[in-house]
Amino acid sequence: MASTIDIVPTILDWFGVDYPSYLLNGVTVNLSGKSLLPILTSEPTTGEKFDEVFSSHDLHEITMYYPMRVVRNRQYRLIHNLNHATSYPIALDIFMSPTFQDTLNRSHEGKPTNWFKSLHQYYYRPEWELYDVNNDPQELTNLIDNSTLADMVKNLKTSLQAWLKETNDPWQCLPNGVLVGSECWPLYN
Repeated sequence: MASTIDIVPTILDWFGVDYPSYLLNGVTVNLSGKSLLPILTSEPTTGEKFDEVFSSHDLHEITMYYPMRVVRNRQYRLIHNLNHATSYPIALDIFMSPTFQDTLNRSHEGKPTNWFKSLHQYYYRPEWELYDVNNDPQELTNLIDNSTLADMVKNLKTSLQAWLKETNDPWQCLPNGVLVGSECWPLYN
């Protein structure tokens, strides 16, 4: 599996350039992606860095803040909606699009939207979402509470937390704590 965060390491590897070493807020900055050059010559094996990809989202417009962190393996996508207690904000360019206006008007009139989610489901998201992307590509069924997947969820959460720590993600402690130096301090919320 590959992600856009793998582009820079691949280009640097292609040209034989080492990633520069520097500090940000007193912490060494590490390149979080991986070079894709090795998979051009041979198929990656299980257990290599190609079994998972990570992604993050913070905002669309400066006033449309909704941080999300994601880990995906070959079968599951785990989404952590850090600001789940609020509704997902709609940016003006999306709101003004004919497609969204049609969905909005159909919802208001009680007509079918021809969309696989309701606006309420789109606006209000749970803190954690888990989808089987092979068997449920539209991500209709949130499996987060499926007890048979508890070990998978635990492993994905552990991977995601390790990535957040590795990348020095400023939101790694949310929603139940705040990052102070390199430690999560509880908010008792």
